[in-house]
Amino acid sequence: MTQDVLEHIRQAETQAETITSNAGKQADEILAEARQAAAALIEEAKRKAREEGAALIAAEEGKAKQEAEELRRRGAHKAAQLRQAAEARLSSAVEFVLKHVVTRL
Repeated sequence: MTQDVLEHIRQAETQAETITSNAGKQADEILAEARQAAAALIEEAKRKAREEGAALIAAEEGKAKQEAEELRRRGAHKAAQLRQAAEARLSSAVEFVLKHVVTRL
């Protein structure tokens, strides 16, 4: 009977070692999977951040182009107004210069 008890204890110890070994392997597998999942999440977050950053830059560039175009349009309009005003005064300026030249002769 003592022999049976000792055999039973040995079997229980062997089972415990097997269970412990399997649990360690499972823990390692779970940890590796968790690390892979974390790395994938980090990469996905980086990708999304790059996409959002690029979209934000594109939007701001679009706004800047619109503002630049508006400034160019207003500058061209102002230049045209100044040109018209100068052209309107050209004949009186020519007349003024001629009067001064003629009166000095």
